[in-house]
Amino acid sequence: MYKVLLVDDEYMIPMGLKKIIDWELLGFEVVATAESANDALSIMENQPIDLVITDVTMPEINGLEFIEAAQKQQYEFEFIILSGYQEFSYLKSGLKLGAVNYLMKPVNKEELIHTLKNVEKRIKQQVDQKNQQEIYQENLLAQWLSEELEEKSEEEVLQLLGIDNKWTVIVIQIDRLATRSLDQWLKKKVDYFYIQQNLGDDSLFIILSKGALENNLFEYIENHFPRDNWWISVGESEVITEEVPTSYQEVKSNLQVHQFYNHQKRIIYSDEISKQDQELSLSEFNWFLHNNQLSESEATLKEIFQKIKLSEMSPEKVRQAAFLLFMNIRRELLLFEDDEYLEVIQKINQVNHIDDLELLLVATLKKEKQQSSYSENISQVIQIIQDNYQEELTLKSVSSQLYLNAMYLGQLFKKETKMSFSQYLNQFRIEKAKQLLLVPRYNINEISSMIGFNNTTYFSKKFKKTVGMTPKEFRESPLN
Repeated sequence: MYKVLLVDDEYMIPMGLKKIIDWELLGFEVVATAESANDALSIMENQPIDLVITDVTMPEINGLEFIEAAQKQQYEFEFIILSGYQEFSYLKSGLKLGAVNYLMKPVNKEELIHTLKNVEKRIKQQVDQKNQQEIYQENLLAQWLSEELEEKSEEEVLQLLGIDNKWTVIVIQIDRLATRSLDQWLKKKVDYFYIQQNLGDDSLFIILSKGALENNLFEYIENHFPRDNWWISVGESEVITEEVPTSYQEVKSNLQVHQFYNHQKRIIYSDEISKQDQELSLSEFNWFLHNNQLSESEATLKEIFQKIKLSEMSPEKVRQAAFLLFMNIRRELLLFEDDEYLEVIQKINQVNHIDDLELLLVATLKKEKQQSSYSENISQVIQIIQDNYQEELTLKSVSSQLYLNAMYLGQLFKKETKMSFSQYLNQFRIEKAKQLLLVPRYNINEISSMIGFNNTTYFSKKFKKTVGMTPKEFRESPLN
């Protein structure tokens, strides 16, 4: 229903207009009447109005002056002029302001109905145009904030926001059920831009504010929504337009960190975030793991997570560390089948809280503790690999040493270790390569040869597939 305001100093006129037609049948609802321009302006200040029907001759402020004052206050509405007598100057001024029509009193029912249908068309056209423009601007701003725009489009954004303006970036993550209410509240405000994005069960509001919005916004959210249903991250104030994307990335990162570490504080300010270089060593854990000291490995794993919590590393770096920890567990203890391996990797990428990630890896390590011992034949194969991995090893050559059928040995090896002979050999070699990469004096070509790979390109390809990064990236990683 389009909202209608009737304005006339003769109270019987609005009463008659309300009864002359079936407004609801035409898609309109008379929500208020006023006997003066001042009363009408007060009504428009407190509720949205789509159509104003006003008498042109009223005391103090006439109808056209009232329309002009409302337009200056940025209210968006259509209007129809009423008059008891025809006067060309009023007609001309009304049309100049954008009147849909000029109706003579007493109002003709058919002409009013025809005019309302025109009003409906105009409003729909304006809404469609506005929606298209808003969608275009939202997409433009979203790409700009993510630093994905070409130079020409970026100039368009700078022109839209104003190069000399200064902004505060605010990111709100809120329960999706509260989206409509917050969206309606924001639409009533000025001096800001905002983008709304869906995020699973939540919605994300990215707001660029000139400063006047913040306190009222925070008060509104705190008073209207349950405390566990929202987060707010606030960037530095008075950031120039060109630096807004950088501020946004920082604000988003701060939000992710606070959520990841289960902080109770719901409003996060950038000047409260400590910025420090974060280094984390996994070498002690890897050593205990390699030497099958599983209790010490678990204790060290918990120490690593305690350090992570104290330093508040970014969630991305924590997941990278968790991935490396898991890969080391899998390579050293060799229990997971492919589907189990992929399931754990998926969980590492999806876990939203640091405690859940720690529990996942501790549970993985405890699962490995339950590993049964290998049969004598397979234990001998593993010993041969550990002693001779630098040489050219094949299942056929190993089976010959043990006087066993190669096909039988291969099936037995796969059954007990959950991987083929070649997979086990390659993973063992890659683990040795990781240890050697921590020694600066060896270059990658030398390491490739030292662990039994004759082709450095093939070694690098296998290393990246197994570890998730190239040998060079692994050597330069701050997690080693």
